[in-house]
Amino acid sequence: MDDDSACELSKGMAEIFKALGDANRMHLIYLLASGGSEKTCVNDLAAELEISQPAVSRHLSILKHAGIVKSEKDGNHIYYTFDRDAMVRHKESFDFLFRRVMEKCDRLEKGG
Repeated sequence: MDDDSACELSKGMAEIFKALGDANRMHLIYLLASGGSEKTCVNDLAAELEISQPAVSRHLSILKHAGIVKSEKDGNHIYYTFDRDAMVRHKESFDFLFRRVMEKCDRLEKGG
């Protein structure tokens, strides 16, 4: 990987870590991942988190901008679910990073 690609990868991962760096957003991800329905609206999430609807909307906006969730309007409601394609790309980036880290750790343990 060249320096430009590594820089872009780093910027993208930093954005993901920032989006995940809030307890309410992590809780939202947990709720979306463990909920029974495929899509969930802001009102349901606000009730579960016991925070205001505008606060949940703001957290979801950050997660959406980071490519973790996507929204779909249905009538007067906006429903949220995971952005599977973006999640696959994020996973590939994380796998790449962790693979590089573990390779370095293995070399260091072997004295190389």
